[in-house]
Amino acid sequence: MDETSWIQFKTAIHNKCLEIVQQQLDTIQSSMDQLMEAKSNETKSSAGDKYETGMAMIQNQEDLYKRQQIDAKQRWNVLQSIDSQVTNNSIGTGTLVHLSTGWFYIAVAIGKIEVDHKEVYIISKASPLGTLLRGKREADSLIFNQKTILINSIL
Repeated sequence: MDETSWIQFKTAIHNKCLEIVQQQLDTIQSSMDQLMEAKSNETKSSAGDKYETGMAMIQNQEDLYKRQQIDAKQRWNVLQSIDSQVTNNSIGTGTLVHLSTGWFYIAVAIGKIEVDHKEVYIISKASPLGTLLRGKREADSLIFNQKTILINSIL
C-alpha cells in the first residue's frame, strides 16, 4: 500500500472508533432517559419501604450511568484530539502500528474491531502494551508476555 492508502486505512479506523464511542454515549443517554422515567413512575406509585428501596436502586443505577457517561466522554475527547491524517515517526497517541502480532491503533481502550477485512486492536497508551510501545520506532522490538514483538511499520 502507498502512503495515501495507509492514511485512508488509519482514518477509517479512527472514524470507526468515533462511531463506537458515539453509540456508547447514545446508549447511555437512552438508558438514563428510561431511568428518569422509571424514577418518575416510582414517585407516583410507591409509598413507604418499597418506595425507599426502589429509589435507592434507581439512584445507584443513575450513578453508574453517570460514571459510564464521563468515561465515554473522555474517550470521545481523546479521539477528537487526534488528527488521523498525521503520520508519526515514533509511537504515541494516534499512531497506527503494524506489529509482528497484528495491527494496533493507539488511542483509547475499545478492543478489537474490523476495518477493511483486517483485525485492529484499539488500545490506550496507558495499557500494558501501549506503555511498552510508547516512543518506539519502526524496526524496534520489545518483549511482551514473554514474546519478542517486532514493530514492522508505524503511521
